[in-house]
Amino acid sequence: MEEQWLALLPHSKKAPVRVPAGGPETEPPTGDLSVDLSTLVVPYPELAPVVFFCLKQTTCPRNWCILSVSTWFERISIMVILLNCVTLGMYQPCENIDCTSDRCQILQAFDAFIYIFFALEMVIKMVALGIFGRRCYLGDTWNRLDFFIVMAGMVEYSLDLQNINLSAIRTVRVLRPLKAINRVPSMRILVNLLLDTLPMLGNVLLLCFFVFFIFGIIGVQLWAGLLRNRCYPEENFTLPSGMTLPNPYYQPEEDDERPFICSLASDNGIMSCTDVPARREGGRICCLDKEDALHRQALGLSPEPLNNGSGAGEALGLCINWNQYYTRCHTGNTNPHKGAINFDNIVYAWIVIFQVITLEGWVEIMYYVMDAHSFYNFIYFILLIIIGSFFMINLCLVVIATQFSETKQREHQLMQEQRAQCLSSSTLASMAEPGDCYEEIFQLVCHVLRKAKRRSAALYYTLRGKTPPAGGVPSKCKHHSKQDPRSQANSISLSVPQNPDDCPVCALSLKEGTRDVGDSANDEENEDDAVNETDKEENHLEEKGDKGKRPRRTCFGCCRDLWSSTRKKLWGIVESKYFSRGIMIAILINTISMGIEHHNQPDELTNVLEICNIVFTSMFTLEMILKLTAFGFFEYLRNPYNIFDGIIVIISVCEIIGQADGGLSVLRTFRLLRVIKLVRFMPALRRQLVVLMKTMDNVATFCMLLMLFIFIFSILGMHIFGCKFSLKTEAGDTVPDRKNFDSLLWAIVTVFQILTQEDWNMVLYNGMASTSPCAALYFVALMTFGNYVLFNLLVAILVEGFQAEGDANRSYSDDDRSSCNFDENDKQKDSLHLSGMNVRPHFIGKLKCPFQNSRNRTYKVKNGEYKTPDMSSCVSTGSSVPRCALIGAFLLQSLCFRIQKMLEAYRPDWCETREDWSVFLFSPQNRFRQICQSIIAHKLFDYVVLAFIFSNCITVALERPKILQGSLERVFLTISNYIFTAIFVGEMTLKVVSMGLYMGEQAYLRSSWNILDGFLVFVSLIDIVVSMAGGAKILGVLRVLRLLRTLRPLRVISRAPGLKLVVETLITSLKPIGNIVLICCAFFIIFGILGVQLFKGKFFYCLGPDVKNITNKSDCLQANYKWVHHKYNFDNLGQALMSLFVLASKDGWVNIMYHGLDAVGVDQQPITNNNPWMLLYFISFLLIVSFFVLNMFVGVVVENFHKCRQHQEVEEAKRREEKRQRRMEKKRRKAQKLPYYASYGQMRLMIHTLCTNHYLDLIITFIICINVITMSLEHYNQPHSLDLALKYCNYFFTSTFVLEAVLKLIAFGFRRFFKDRWNQLDLAIVLLSVMGITLEEIEISAALPINPTIIRIMRVLRIARVLKLLKMATGMRALLDTVVQALPQVGNLGLLFMLLFFIYAALGVELFGELVCNEDYPCEGMSRHATFENFGMAFLTLFQVSTGDNWNGIMKDTLRECPPDHNTGVDYACNPSLQFISPMYFVSFVLTAQFVLINVVVAVLMKHLDDSNKEAQEEAEMDAEIELELAQGTLCCMGTPMCGGGGVDKGLLAESQWLDSVSLLIKDTLEGEMLMIDNLSGSVFHHYSSPPPVCKDCKGHPLEVPH
Repeated sequence: MEEQWLALLPHSKKAPVRVPAGGPETEPPTGDLSVDLSTLVVPYPELAPVVFFCLKQTTCPRNWCILSVSTWFERISIMVILLNCVTLGMYQPCENIDCTSDRCQILQAFDAFIYIFFALEMVIKMVALGIFGRRCYLGDTWNRLDFFIVMAGMVEYSLDLQNINLSAIRTVRVLRPLKAINRVPSMRILVNLLLDTLPMLGNVLLLCFFVFFIFGIIGVQLWAGLLRNRCYPEENFTLPSGMTLPNPYYQPEEDDERPFICSLASDNGIMSCTDVPARREGGRICCLDKEDALHRQALGLSPEPLNNGSGAGEALGLCINWNQYYTRCHTGNTNPHKGAINFDNIVYAWIVIFQVITLEGWVEIMYYVMDAHSFYNFIYFILLIIIGSFFMINLCLVVIATQFSETKQREHQLMQEQRAQCLSSSTLASMAEPGDCYEEIFQLVCHVLRKAKRRSAALYYTLRGKTPPAGGVPSKCKHHSKQDPRSQANSISLSVPQNPDDCPVCALSLKEGTRDVGDSANDEENEDDAVNETDKEENHLEEKGDKGKRPRRTCFGCCRDLWSSTRKKLWGIVESKYFSRGIMIAILINTISMGIEHHNQPDELTNVLEICNIVFTSMFTLEMILKLTAFGFFEYLRNPYNIFDGIIVIISVCEIIGQADGGLSVLRTFRLLRVIKLVRFMPALRRQLVVLMKTMDNVATFCMLLMLFIFIFSILGMHIFGCKFSLKTEAGDTVPDRKNFDSLLWAIVTVFQILTQEDWNMVLYNGMASTSPCAALYFVALMTFGNYVLFNLLVAILVEGFQAEGDANRSYSDDDRSSCNFDENDKQKDSLHLSGMNVRPHFIGKLKCPFQNSRNRTYKVKNGEYKTPDMSSCVSTGSSVPRCALIGAFLLQSLCFRIQKMLEAYRPDWCETREDWSVFLFSPQNRFRQICQSIIAHKLFDYVVLAFIFSNCITVALERPKILQGSLERVFLTISNYIFTAIFVGEMTLKVVSMGLYMGEQAYLRSSWNILDGFLVFVSLIDIVVSMAGGAKILGVLRVLRLLRTLRPLRVISRAPGLKLVVETLITSLKPIGNIVLICCAFFIIFGILGVQLFKGKFFYCLGPDVKNITNKSDCLQANYKWVHHKYNFDNLGQALMSLFVLASKDGWVNIMYHGLDAVGVDQQPITNNNPWMLLYFISFLLIVSFFVLNMFVGVVVENFHKCRQHQEVEEAKRREEKRQRRMEKKRRKAQKLPYYASYGQMRLMIHTLCTNHYLDLIITFIICINVITMSLEHYNQPHSLDLALKYCNYFFTSTFVLEAVLKLIAFGFRRFFKDRWNQLDLAIVLLSVMGITLEEIEISAALPINPTIIRIMRVLRIARVLKLLKMATGMRALLDTVVQALPQVGNLGLLFMLLFFIYAALGVELFGELVCNEDYPCEGMSRHATFENFGMAFLTLFQVSTGDNWNGIMKDTLRECPPDHNTGVDYACNPSLQFISPMYFVSFVLTAQFVLINVVVAVLMKHLDDSNKEAQEEAEMDAEIELELAQGTLCCMGTPMCGGGGVDKGLLAESQWLDSVSLLIKDTLEGEMLMIDNLSGSVFHHYSSPPPVCKDCKGHPLEVPH
């Protein structure tokens, strides 16, 4: 790297080095230059001595270049790069394209200047470093990038001279900002880290291609051309002159964006042309047909009454229903969405698959295919999403995260080694870890201020002409002057002199508690007391100054004593538990008072809230003044929390003063930050925030990288799509689409939107339609790099932060710690307080006891003698935590014990005698109880209960609201409900009788799962009782009970062990997840209150046909239009929180943002892009909450999963070691046996050699690759010649595979052939191919009638050939192994998913089963495919919600008001409480499915990727060992004649003993696996590199290696 040698330049100049001839950096000398170079003195040993064959380091132009590069060059370079970013950003695509304006000319001139600078920079660096070679210019990757950019610029300018305009070359300019990465070291480290992950990401990418090829080919085979199907009129359909059909085929809308796709007669899709709805005009169905029109024409009237503008016709539906004539389904010319969505060829299929994997708009594509082909096509899409989205995309994340933590550890070790080297020469004091950034800066400022004050005091005395006291001037105190150089090195600690009495300042500061230098354990105390010293010193100097003025001094002394006693009292008050709790309650009440603000609130409330604000502000001001007085200025500032509080107080006061003048409303928003003050009162929360803060440096770098990335893609987008996205409005005007690239701002917003995956498919369709289908490459690149690499890097940073933090705290749990703190705090009321005064974030990270404050420390100073505070209780967690936990447990027990004692007096005698009786009725010897116990102990009992639970699940799934009361179905469901309730009551009775209800260890209610069972049984009983007592009167209660009935499937969990483990893992991670939910809530509340203040009452708009001229509510009502509000608005805090949740889930956030940008004011009609500044609110919320805080879910779940797996680790290590031993033995035996092919004849041996040859595999792989390419060449409407060519290709490939299978059968024999799984796969592929060809031939010759679907299926199954590629791609196979190993656990997760879906689907059918979607009540998310009408559809709809595709639209539909009856005769029994239930239902489901369960998949995959890496290493080790063993055995015993016959066995025996001792070196330890691998590889290497060993059997002779 350049910086490395740049750093060396100044030093190397002072010490010239002689480089010997032909040193590593020398270019080979030629001709006259072959002088003796050893005489040459090289000033810069790091650089090549000679470049360009003639320029030495001291030669004139080169040494200038070296000097210029080493000093100021980089800074100028970064300035020019920034300037280039500005000029690139000023590009305006919509201005004139020919560049005639002055602005454009100036930008071009700047561009030329920047290009010349970059070219010069390149030349200078080349002269300084040389061009080719290890340390030369092109040896560095970043320099190669610079070189490429300069060369591309050269091509561009040379083409400009020729007047050829190649826009592709112009876009290379966009890469120039990338040069900035190399100039920012932290960013470079992050990018290098990403480059480190590339090899493994390459495997993931290969896997992706694999999936893409398979699914793409299947899609093309099944659905090529099907999405072109439309409904046309019959072929012989004619109309008389003067009448025409409105459209050539049926179009539901004008623009044909979402077409009506029908199913051909040969397919069995959902929609046919008979389903075309009747035409509607003005809300009424048209009821005339063409005969009526002819009749009217004969009478001389116009065909349609509507055309003469009479409103009467419209009211009665007197218009012609043309839609009844579109009855023939036929393949047309256009595909949906401007031709972007189809399966006509493999490339379009890939675009569709990519869109499905990104989970945006996939449902619509699935519905199109289901309409056109078959209902069961959903299986393809769900499989694709599970494999593509849930596995592959998460594999991406897992790979990046594992690699990130490895690289981070490597960097950390390097850093520590460097630090250790530095420390060896420096003082002991700096051995302590440095504090956080704030602490260091604060120390530095304190030190500078102290120094300044001492100097000013000295100056004051000098001016007064007095002798300054010894403590005042640094020069008089050698101890303090000694300290200055160290303080500049940022390690500020006060050294204690040998004789403190000589220096009064030192003596005083020593009394105040300054520590000894070597005492590095007490680093923290020193930091506090160093600051205390400043305040004390003030008093000391004042005291000195007042010598000789006795009377004044005593007066002053009294005042000072009074002041210090007041401060002590104040300190006690401020530090007390009650003070901090009071402040906490005040913050809570203040938050509530800010949260109840809403739209249309009465004036009284507004006034009350204003008064509240003034009261709370004065309270917080008082708190600040008290703390300042108690602690002193420096001690107050020492805690970052206090600075935060102070800033808020100052802003609040400014705001109140400003409000009197009528301005400063912006400052209102800062009040909200008071909510964050609550964090300091919650230790567990603070821990999560500390993790956040620790990752802040990496996250800041990541943000820089993200900005650079977005900037580059925005400018690229402006160059490609600038001014090309436009829409036609209903009035016929053309306006730009809201998602456009017409200016830098909107380009950045659009790119950001694509990165959030919301509606990115719409931008893709626009891009492909307005430029060319190749535009998809831009979007795919943007999504891949941005979403799957960059954002996963952010998650990796957070996961790593949690894991590092988790490793530090692995020895004890957080709950113990927090309980320890609170118990101790209650006990030592005066010495430890909860104010969090001296709790700094990094302090929690470093020490294990979060609450430790300086007041504690000052008590430890007695008689001027400083004692080291005993910190063992904090650091040695082993002793302190159990003690704290025991105290808590003891208090609890004593309380229970007292209550028990009190009750014992009233306890009847028979209670004691019957203690081990079940329910006090059945003794342990009771016959009935014993029967019950034997029934429960029977192994079939649980299975029988499971069977009943499953059959009950089926009846729950059959429930739906529309079943009529007296029908057979209703009777069946009611009776089955009674039966199942009776069975479950029976099961519960059996268990209670056999185990007891509550008394005893094994009692029924002692297990939480049994409590759940009991609760469900109880609910069922109440349900039956209520329904029998007359359900009609208490319908509400009945409904709730029926909803609770849907929870019955939860009983499955306790009976499936794998499932139980997963659920328990999740339950244990609830606490940390709860903490993150709390942090989220804080942000939500802050942004929610802010949103209410910004947007309340502004989300209303006018709904009507023509709203162009309407500006406010009164205009709208005058025109008889509706004044309505958007479903997601900010009128009160509840609504705001719901809107923010939709924003955070990143589904539908763009529309909410547009509403916010358009909002004008209360009761004002919105104007497009009225206030672009509001972008800040929405984008900052997304960045902070969606990307940052919600990704902490992943970190927490992964960390917890690792914790839960911890106790299984040791057993797994043992198991793996045993397995390894077995496999070693097997391999050893195999190696000693004669090979099976030893008895083969010559011909068979030749075939065997061919089959086992590596080259055969390579050739077969090559053939398969060509086969895959030929398969993917198939497309819609392909020419006949291609058909023939593909057919012959297929014959060739099939015959090749048949030949390969036959050869392998001959070579290996039947038994050995079928042992190998790959061979089984080969044979299956061969049989399928032969069958396919046979069937095709039969069909062509028409010998037998064959269903074409079968042939199509056979063609699809040909894709299995692709699987043969896996045999060769080892990296990819390792990834697949990971997935396969993770499958059992993922299977359990899948079960949990199914359970969750089942319960929510059954609930959904109960709640939303009656919602209607039709022309009168249009829906936004629900449709005929997505409904809750029955269980199956509800399940599919919930799958859509869990992928996050338009779930907010579905929730909007459930929030609608109930529809009135339209003479349908059906009582909808609509439920107005849905307004409250629906958000709870959807939010809870989305949280569980999207945020928690998917993250467990990530955790499982991470764990298994680690495992498979370990196993791969072990495999390699074993192979190496076997080879070594064979080599040793052969050498030792066959190489020398002295060994005798039994030598082989003995040699092998000795060798195997050695191997065993190595492999068992570190058995059964947790780190054993990795260490073992290191040892083994070390020992193998040692064996190969050591001198020939002496063989014991060879009687001391060295081995002779045969040549």
